Amino acid sequence: MNFVDFARAHGLEILNLYPSDRIIRCGTVDKPRSTNGAYFFDGKRGWVFDWSGDAKVNWFEGNGTWTPQEKTEWLSKRQTMKSDQAKSQAIVAERAEATLRSAKLDNHPYLEIKGFSNEKGLVIGEKLLIPMRDCVSNKIQGYQEILWNGEARKYEKKMLAGMRAKNAILMLGNRNVDEFWLVEGYATGLSVKKALESCGLSAGVIICFSANNMVAVADQIKGNKFIFCDNDVSNVGEMSARSTGLAYCMADQEGFDANDLHLKSGIFALVGKIMETRSKNLV
Repeated sequence: MNFVDFARAHGLEILNLYPSDRIIRCGTVDKPRSTNGAYFFDGKRGWVFDWSGDAKVNWFEGNGTWTPQEKTEWLSKRQTMKSDQAKSQAIVAERAEATLRSAKLDNHPYLEIKGFSNEKGLVIGEKLLIPMRDCVSNKIQGYQEILWNGEARKYEKKMLAGMRAKNAILMLGNRNVDEFWLVEGYATGLSVKKALESCGLSAGVIICFSANNMVAVADQIKGNKFIFCDNDVSNVGEMSARSTGLAYCMADQEGFDANDLHLKSGIFALVGKIMETRSKNLV
């Protein structure tokens, strides 16, 4: 296995690999444009680390070996990098909170095309901002912005640069319930929430913003938990759902998420998926 394949197997997506004597940031498999990954590679050996994933250094020996002393030295460098990043993320979080406070609660075209014309969100200019909070402390870590790209003719999602994405969620509904549904995206969460309400279920919906983060969050939420994952072409959504050991469901059509299913087949298509999934885990 070469280093790029090794990195991908541990959640990192290295688009342009070149040997170096320093730590390099890169994207992840589910967020290739992010800087949630870090790696070192000197041409023979290296290591990879996913800030948004397992938060563990994975060593690649390739054509060389790592001595215990070398591993200790590199771990010390990574710890320093982690400390510096935590300070930077705290500053970003403060700025994000100020920005969110200045936003206006209003309708947005993105919500309209997703089937929620009466739903209001936090809007600044043409941007829809989705707050991202720590799943345990509920403190703001940053936000996701959704903005129309006229050239590409589609809405694009982007997390606030420099924010801590791991364990960041948006809770829809009451936190003081015994049942939670984990999803990836905002529109998906709105659709699942509407489906739960349509069948009279008192359950919270947790938007995790990525498949990998959904796995991390699942371990920290108490109560009965289920997943409505995306049916990705890459199969990342289902693989992540399976790795949690929780009961899960997804749209039958490849490339569809819960919102796509909602728009195409109606809310009761989601209700059917939800009730079937609950029956696997609830007596």
